[in-house]
Amino acid sequence: MSISFYLWMWPALLAFLLLVVLGHSEAAWRRRRLVAEISAGLLLAGLPFLAATQFAPLSQVFLGLVHLWGLLLAARILFGRLPEAFLRRSTHINSIIALALFIVVFDARLLIDTMRLPEVPYDKILILSLLVAIIVALGLLYQIMWTLKHYRLRHIDASLQLKDLPTVTLAIPARNETHALQASLQAAVASDYPKLEIIVLDDCSQDKTSAVIRAFAHDGVRFVQGAVPAEGWLGKNQAMRTLAEQASGDYIIFAGVDTHVSPQSISKLVAYALSNKLEMVTVLPQRRDRVSSATLLASLRYYWQIAMPITARRVPVASQAWLIRRATLKKLGGFEAVQQKIVPESYFARILFVHDQYRFVISNIDLGVTTAKRWSSQIESSIRFLYPTCKRQPYAALLAVLLLAGVMILPFAVLAWMPSDNLHIFVPAIIAAILLWLGYGFVVIRTHPHSWLLTWLLFPVSLVQELLLLLASMFTYEFGDVNWKGRNVCYPVIHQPFNTVSKK
Repeated sequence: MSISFYLWMWPALLAFLLLVVLGHSEAAWRRRRLVAEISAGLLLAGLPFLAATQFAPLSQVFLGLVHLWGLLLAARILFGRLPEAFLRRSTHINSIIALALFIVVFDARLLIDTMRLPEVPYDKILILSLLVAIIVALGLLYQIMWTLKHYRLRHIDASLQLKDLPTVTLAIPARNETHALQASLQAAVASDYPKLEIIVLDDCSQDKTSAVIRAFAHDGVRFVQGAVPAEGWLGKNQAMRTLAEQASGDYIIFAGVDTHVSPQSISKLVAYALSNKLEMVTVLPQRRDRVSSATLLASLRYYWQIAMPITARRVPVASQAWLIRRATLKKLGGFEAVQQKIVPESYFARILFVHDQYRFVISNIDLGVTTAKRWSSQIESSIRFLYPTCKRQPYAALLAVLLLAGVMILPFAVLAWMPSDNLHIFVPAIIAAILLWLGYGFVVIRTHPHSWLLTWLLFPVSLVQELLLLLASMFTYEFGDVNWKGRNVCYPVIHQPFNTVSKK
């Protein structure tokens, strides 16, 4: 072995062992800053020598990524932004996984070199990856078709009478929403639901939001003044708690300012909940805007809700508009139970889903729930949502990045850069790309009725954008500020107690 091999191996191995000890030893944890500085120094010192080893480029890439993973773990400790109990356990889990990957790749490389085993050709590795991509694409396509079939308005009791209808409160939190609020309220007051109360909370806006709300007082819209978020509360969650306290309806529909309801939307939604004995319904709205950067470069949040497998722990939830019985919300602990969660409604949905009292619905022309969100707002939302979805764990975020890059983006990359005469590679790439494109097509036809064709064609670009947003979300939460409407939501989210995160 060359000297560069040893200059790379021993510092890296010692650094990962130190990170594992950090999470395991109380004495080491008390000196965590010193240990983290030593680990980071060892990793930085050994990294340049990795390029000088005689490992194959693919092995160097994988080991380099594991190196960077270790640097991220050390940096988290040095920044000290996470709760101590969560940070210690997270460091322990991540460092064990990283060390195991380091050893596996290193041993495989060493075995090949010492026993002079033949190298696995890159084209075979590529073909294997494309076969995995085909399997994943088939699974996603099946799930998409199943979800689109089952999660729509159906089994509505046509015999419901006016006297049987419950009272409903449409609750809208608004912060700096002058540009969109008026159209939203105009749509709301046009509702045909006979027992409807509309309340709008001004969440300490710095524009003319409050004036817009008050202008609809003659239409029955009630103004509620919000307050500065209390310690440990996300601003939107506190706003929804205030709205829930002010609501008088048997059911509450929480809706964003970007969400519009048609005159019949609330009537149909309530009839659906009553007919199916549901305590909660969330609605994935259709995009009402036409061709623009917001629709062409759409985030994939809609896609994941429809395409990912549904389990008791992974329930599809739409945040733009959701209905819940007020008594049920109170029974489940209200917003006090989810004061620091980026997606508070997912907590209630998971509990009720187990008892078949929750349903996810994809809007259509008949239901008439629509939304329009600027591209910049979608980017902000993705950064705000993606890393918390990974439970604030680097290994989960990095696994998602590898799946995006090595499974979903790979077929399109092969088609773009691989010569078409390599049929043994080109054919599985075409099959995987067609299956992925087909599944996305079914989604955007339902969710982007005015721009679906161009949105569908730009799916590969949206995948690359999603990968970059996931990385941006992780690094922003770990080392920066995540802002929503001028407020930093990073502190409440990253300072959730570990037991809270694990339960939810």
